Amino acid sequence: MTNTQHPAEHATQNPQRCPARRRVLSGIGGAITVALAACSPGDGAEESAPAEGSSPQGGDARGEGEVLIATSRVPVGGGVVAGGVVIAQPSTGTFRAYEAACPHQGVVVAPPEDGVIICPAHRSTFSETDGSLISGPSPRGLTEVPVRVLGGNVIRA
Repeated sequence: MTNTQHPAEHATQNPQRCPARRRVLSGIGGAITVALAACSPGDGAEESAPAEGSSPQGGDARGEGEVLIATSRVPVGGGVVAGGVVIAQPSTGTFRAYEAACPHQGVVVAPPEDGVIICPAHRSTFSETDGSLISGPSPRGLTEVPVRVLGGNVIRA
């Protein structure tokens, strides 16, 4: 390569010696995406690691259903979003769950606070006790997901 030749020109003349710029850049982009996802702190309200007694496939070790979250991770009077489901604990030991997608446009709702689940997109509000629509543009309430408590975990029933 002479001093006047541009490096990109050299790469196109000898593709075995220098990888194509597009291939290198796409590889770097993928690595950055993976690194950012792995380092993302989250807000603590999203899905956590499988709860105690659960298998890596998300099922209970006794074959009793998909573990959504440990009961200890769901605050009384509030809740969490895990595995595409909003899990609420309106009163001690009572767990309710709903599909996390707002019926209006499918946006994932926020975890319940003070008895209310809010869609961040258009502010539809839903009751944490039964998923019913309180207000907003949503055409209906949230779809209930049957759950039960087993071994300290909330699982799909």
